Amino acid sequence: MFRLDGAAVTDTSGDGGWEPLRITAMMAEPIAGWDAHGGHLDGPLSWGAFLAYEATHGRHSLPAMGPDSAVDFALPLATWTRPAPDSVHPLAINAAEEVWGWACSAARYETTAMTKIEVRRKPAAEAMARWTKDRKHHIATGPLKARDGVVPAIVTPEIVWWALGAPDMIRDILARVTHLGRHTRHGHGRVLSWDVTVDEAARERWQRRVWPDPAGASEGIRAPYHHPSRKMPCSSTALD
Repeated sequence: MFRLDGAAVTDTSGDGGWEPLRITAMMAEPIAGWDAHGGHLDGPLSWGAFLAYEATHGRHSLPAMGPDSAVDFALPLATWTRPAPDSVHPLAINAAEEVWGWACSAARYETTAMTKIEVRRKPAAEAMARWTKDRKHHIATGPLKARDGVVPAIVTPEIVWWALGAPDMIRDILARVTHLGRHTRHGHGRVLSWDVTVDEAARERWQRRVWPDPAGASEGIRAPYHHPSRKMPCSSTALD
């Protein structure tokens, strides 16, 4: 249910079966690493689908992510297709004729304050031990000692997305997504609640996202956005 096994993807953004939706995350904590982040909705949806898949099939039941491959989950969203840019990332060369993505927007939010969080970075003692014959090595002093790293974070009361999708299924998946951003295991980016509402404005607003653009900079086109196989020239003007 939650996985695309190499099936051909077609453009379904014009299908009448998809509802135009406004999705809102009410935030309880600052979000780390979102000071300059597009935050497209299929990111947290894919994370929720991953949690649902492992809950059903067991942990480590998916193929491991490799440098040239990543799992696409069958999200309850419409899909779009477009011709690929003239130059795509080498690992995305199989998408040279056509690329595709999910019919959802980037995140929209108003930053009410900027802050920072401190994350403890422990020294890589095991890795360092491989390169010495000394029985002891000191990690309490010097440049490799444990220290607090600073990560920028934003404070915002809510985050809004627009999408074409199936509202009930989206609610079920997002119910598993409790945090957004980086360093969530430390409690940062906690989501207070989710709201999924039919909104006719979403029929146009879901297009406020990155799109393939031969003259653009390299960006991810769908989740996981950090993965090399998702990178290609894209336009960021859609985020204005």
